[in-house]
Amino acid sequence: MAVAVLRQNVLNKPKWNEETSMNSIVLMEKNKLIRHIYYFFKRLFKALEAFYVAFVQPLAALKGEDFERCLRRKVFRREEYDLVMKTHDFHSNQKDYVESSLYPDYLFRDKRKDKEFFVEAKYREKTYQGKVPWCNESQFRRYKKLSVKTPVVIAIGLGGRPSNPEQIFLVPLDHIEYNSLYPSFLEKYEFKGNRKNVLDFLADKVYDYS
Repeated sequence: MAVAVLRQNVLNKPKWNEETSMNSIVLMEKNKLIRHIYYFFKRLFKALEAFYVAFVQPLAALKGEDFERCLRRKVFRREEYDLVMKTHDFHSNQKDYVESSLYPDYLFRDKRKDKEFFVEAKYREKTYQGKVPWCNESQFRRYKKLSVKTPVVIAIGLGGRPSNPEQIFLVPLDHIEYNSLYPSFLEKYEFKGNRKNVLDFLADKVYDYS
């Protein structure tokens, strides 16, 4: 009886011939092509969206991002500091504001000392009424509160290009009492590292000329 049932099941199975195989292959290739087309247009849409966001991005935000990258390349370098956290950029916050953006720009870990600290980056082309304003009152209070648990360093770029300012100052927040600072106060906190190569020198000349 069991043998008869098994034989009947085998007879009832659809025949797998060459035509069926070809149809399956054609269907698979068709589905694959459709997926490729779908993701092509999805990539194209994302590229256009990113272009639009970058095109309408405020100049101040662009300069700020350039200075942040400068700090990572030339001051808080990968060889010496681990990047623990970075606040979201203008593009991300345009879509959906991330609450962690209220923190300073970077959280680094010193590889030698195994200690973490925040860095808030501020670029200014020039002084204003003889001072360098680096934040508003609410930011100042927020960073002061944050520095009770984790040290905060204020990195100020002054003059030149945002991606390679004439001067960079690294000031511990504990040493700051105001949200605008005199250049005479900043002098002792100037970063003296070697920040310029030939390409930087040429780019500075072009930037100054423009």
